Amino acid sequence: MDQPLKEYRSYEEYEVAAKSFNATCGMVLFSFAKYECSKKDVILRNFVAKSSMSLQGVFALWRINNYQDCWVIYRSLLDRLLHLSYIGNNKQFEEFDDWSFFEQVKTQNGVKSNKEFKHEAAGAEYQLTSEQKVRIKHLSKNIPQWKRPKAKTMAKEMDMDFLYKFGYDMASMHVHPMANDGQQDFYTITKLSSSLQFPSQISVLNNSILISTMILQGVLNFSSFGWRKVLWDYIDEIRSFLDDGNQDYRLPFLKMSNNFLSETLCQPNST
Repeated sequence: MDQPLKEYRSYEEYEVAAKSFNATCGMVLFSFAKYECSKKDVILRNFVAKSSMSLQGVFALWRINNYQDCWVIYRSLLDRLLHLSYIGNNKQFEEFDDWSFFEQVKTQNGVKSNKEFKHEAAGAEYQLTSEQKVRIKHLSKNIPQWKRPKAKTMAKEMDMDFLYKFGYDMASMHVHPMANDGQQDFYTITKLSSSLQFPSQISVLNNSILISTMILQGVLNFSSFGWRKVLWDYIDEIRSFLDDGNQDYRLPFLKMSNNFLSETLCQPNST
């Protein structure tokens, strides 16, 4: 028997859900901030912050009818989810941090050593602290061997091949130039009438919220903290909303909001 087509919600419903999710991410970030965080937990909280900002970016682009770039950010969210799974499952937070620092400094040094552009290498981002100088000296003698995971391989390892086939790979068509790029944008900008029937892109809102919840769940699982049940309930309920439109995610969200000033959402694991 054929499966019924998925029924999507309205933009307004997705917007309300996304605002609640971004507010929840804010509470999670403040919860992290109440404790001294290890390097691993700093990286994890940054994953939450970046995915929340990316989700806000999807909705900002939607409001100006820039649907193609919504898919570009969605692909970026998927990339972060796959990276998070790879780094967390292999316990490679230290290696990822060393590699990131080394690659960033290498790029900056490339600008500073270039005769044509070295005068552009001005500002705080090009200045290293004494600690950073010691670190890059050490890493230059012990070059990080960490490598980015391949999206297709990671999706398969997660037993979610569809994330690559029907998510990452398809969204890549909006990242790399295609012959009909900008076709809908032409009519959006000029306000001229078109005989073309452009497809609805509402699924990018649904999918962006879903992937953002998966990133948040991964962060909670990999972190050094235990998290209150109400937060897990919220994640379950907002996914139910994405599936069938159920608005029950508002209940755990209100519980978290009402109690946030008096109790943190997490506490260190006793290990």
